[in-house]
Amino acid sequence: MNQYNTKEEDLSDIEKELGNEEIVIEVPFKPEDINIKIVPRNIGQLVELLEDKQILIPKYQRLPNLWNNTKKSRFIESLMLDLPIPLFYFDEGDNKKWYVVDGLQRMSTLEHFMLGTGEVGKNNSKLKLENLEFLTEYNLKTWDDLPKDIKRRINSNQVTINLIGKGTPDEVKYTIFSRINQGDVPLTSQEIRTALFQGYRVDFLEKLVSKETEVGQLFHKVTSGSIKTRRQEDLDFVSRFVSFYIQGYSNYEPDMDRFITIGTKLIPENEAEREKMVNAFKNALDISWNIFGNDSFRKRQSINDGRKPINKPLFEIISTVFSKLNGQEAKKLLKSKEEFVSSFIKLQNDNKRFWNAITTGTATKDNVNLRNKEFSEFVNNFIK
Repeated sequence: MNQYNTKEEDLSDIEKELGNEEIVIEVPFKPEDINIKIVPRNIGQLVELLEDKQILIPKYQRLPNLWNNTKKSRFIESLMLDLPIPLFYFDEGDNKKWYVVDGLQRMSTLEHFMLGTGEVGKNNSKLKLENLEFLTEYNLKTWDDLPKDIKRRINSNQVTINLIGKGTPDEVKYTIFSRINQGDVPLTSQEIRTALFQGYRVDFLEKLVSKETEVGQLFHKVTSGSIKTRRQEDLDFVSRFVSFYIQGYSNYEPDMDRFITIGTKLIPENEAEREKMVNAFKNALDISWNIFGNDSFRKRQSINDGRKPINKPLFEIISTVFSKLNGQEAKKLLKSKEEFVSSFIKLQNDNKRFWNAITTGTATKDNVNLRNKEFSEFVNNFIK
């Protein structure tokens, strides 16, 4: 497929974007837009709401096994000892249900131990306590094995909930989510967006990466399975494509997370419009595979170089530009693919500004505009 070195031993998944930590953009909003209510509850009430599906742990936000059984057990032991635990944050949805924002691992642990339902408690099994530090006599016990007084103590343990009220603007929610995201397993930016945009938007993003869909299978093929699902890295990639596809690079304003959040919000509710994006993304992946093969979205300055990690800025520009090509333009490009590949290597060698725009400070407005403009013009030279 390719005329250059693609040795697997040189692959290290995804290239880290450098220099973006210095880009600090404060997005102002009115203080009255912040609507957070303090709600007192106890553990028993929380679990009851969870069992009645009034508290939802979104399926895309589940992060199984981030807490091992020892850590889960010691959280339960804290409740048995009536020790105070950190507050919870929930987002009040339009359906008046509460979505977990901060406290996901604690809620998942309560579910696993007391209900035995969901992904963690497969076959309806419940957590067996292990490696307890103080109450060692309860090791290997499940919820059902505990004496009534211990169950009562757990259920009566008081917790404080910060409830982000319905109607709070999405941009404000994202800022709140980001700033409270200080747990020992902090959510990624994509996990925050997933919690924020439950429903058809997240379902659509999942379709683009699912191994059960044609477009998702192609995504994993073109990326050589390098983009993992565990911390929703795959959803982050396709969210970036969708955001640039919908908004266009000329409308980019830093920072990248905010731009992608706005783009995710703009995913159309109309199914026909979403299907158009699916086809556009599939078209981009097809073209990239036919030109670059398993070297797609990777930097290259020499045919003899080993294969590099996947580069997010290259994924951004290649996927969005290729998605806009019609059938005739795609055919022209494929006819000259060898020249296209060698010229693209030359572009990365000779154009230092382009190279910098895909390497360092990749989220600045100048670099986003430069790489998109340069690559669009580069492609246009082959299809005009």
